[in-house]
Amino acid sequence: MSTKDAFPFSLSGAGGSNGNAAAALPALVSPTILREPVLHVQRISPRVRITPQARCYAIRELARRAGVPRDWHESWNIRVEANQTVLNLVPEGHQQIVFPHASPELLQNLSRGRFATVRRRWMSPPESNLREHIGEFLIPFAGDRNSLPKSLFVVRSSGRIECTVDLLLSVLLTLSRWEETVVAERDSHGRFPASKSIALRDGFLHRPVVDEWALGFREALAFLVPSWRPEQRQLRVKLSHDADHIGFPFRWRSVLRHTIRYRHPKDSIRDVLSALVGSEPTEMCALRNIVSHSIERNLDCAVYWKASPPGSLDSGYDPRHAKVREFAGWLTDHQIESGFHPGYETYHAPVKLRRELLVLREALGEEGALGGRQHYLRWSPQTWIHWEACGLSYDSTVGFAEQIGFRAGTCIPYRPWLFALNRESTLLEIPLLVMDCTLIEHMKLSEEEALRAVTDCIDRCRLAGGVFTLNWHNNNFLQPRYRNLFERLLPLLEGAGHYDWRGE
Repeated sequence: MSTKDAFPFSLSGAGGSNGNAAAALPALVSPTILREPVLHVQRISPRVRITPQARCYAIRELARRAGVPRDWHESWNIRVEANQTVLNLVPEGHQQIVFPHASPELLQNLSRGRFATVRRRWMSPPESNLREHIGEFLIPFAGDRNSLPKSLFVVRSSGRIECTVDLLLSVLLTLSRWEETVVAERDSHGRFPASKSIALRDGFLHRPVVDEWALGFREALAFLVPSWRPEQRQLRVKLSHDADHIGFPFRWRSVLRHTIRYRHPKDSIRDVLSALVGSEPTEMCALRNIVSHSIERNLDCAVYWKASPPGSLDSGYDPRHAKVREFAGWLTDHQIESGFHPGYETYHAPVKLRRELLVLREALGEEGALGGRQHYLRWSPQTWIHWEACGLSYDSTVGFAEQIGFRAGTCIPYRPWLFALNRESTLLEIPLLVMDCTLIEHMKLSEEEALRAVTDCIDRCRLAGGVFTLNWHNNNFLQPRYRNLFERLLPLLEGAGHYDWRGE
């Protein structure tokens, strides 16, 4: 191997992945050998560079999910070479995990939108609960040179394990939702549809595949360092309610819907009285009721408020209204989070997004950390950059409208990698897994079918130690089939841990 090919980009630990790459290089090689550092960068397109920093980020995301404590991870030495990334686990030791880099042919196929999924086995037979849910690993955006089955990690010696795919590339592309920047198809709301995703095409949308790969990585770590014990992760829950409709401004169409569609004339009367004497309208009562269910069961939840002007798909209420301020105060008293639900027209419109955010902050009196979800799940990877620029703390939009499951391949919140900026975002992504209308309107599941589908999703989150997220609209809670299903789902979540996104 030539000196140029052998020259590594090296980072030690998590902190180095965001640092100055060139600053770490001179200590690794004498300037008399090579005057200018060589950074081994692969490209899928001019804007999508697989840099050493990106590969170190991918290792860190695997490590977090595998239960690696931060102090151990920060002691690792990561060397990014021309054709592989070498992870040294123990300082001055010989325990190594080697990740190969994708071939030029694979990168070219990816750039043309040709995606494939490969299958891999465990190093050794896993315990029964893992075998039941993860019989084999499914790895998208990867390539095989032959069709022979292989394990994800292969032991080459007592101190060296090799990965059999460019797993770091798959981690990056899956978590970043890179395929959505390549596939042009969009639905009537401008959203990337589940039907065009590799996850639905290849049958793994219902699996948190990135979290599963981390369990394979954990197996490799345990082989090399038998004394290590991974940190245990537990299932946590974050319920949320997009407050699209809260009963005002007063509209006769809404009043009549309660009687004609839902057959609840009392709710129509309540709305009329609300307009006349200022009492709480029906949809705001429904919001209080649905939040009370979570409070009674000691489950975390959040209410995401709108601040958008009226439109064909925006109700147009003012969050500065006294009723909203009073309700938000009630939420605070019960330690329930209030968040942001930008209007339909804020998609790819950062100026409108910022304007609505300022209105909501004024209404809530909130100058600190705030998160939320895009209306109608109108989202793209560019949305992360818009939200980060507005100073928002987290997004919880990354889920499909027409299918439940793991759009980003994970149920563990993370800070996305931004290819355009070659860095990790300061914004936290809490992926959305299940939404009410997805189950009933889009997937058209019966109540029993919906319960089974959600139960499987919860079980997979529990196995990964992730966060199960559920979005249930307060106005849908007025419909018996939605209310019954919600009330049957809540017992499945009892005993789950609290998710403190601020602390994490």
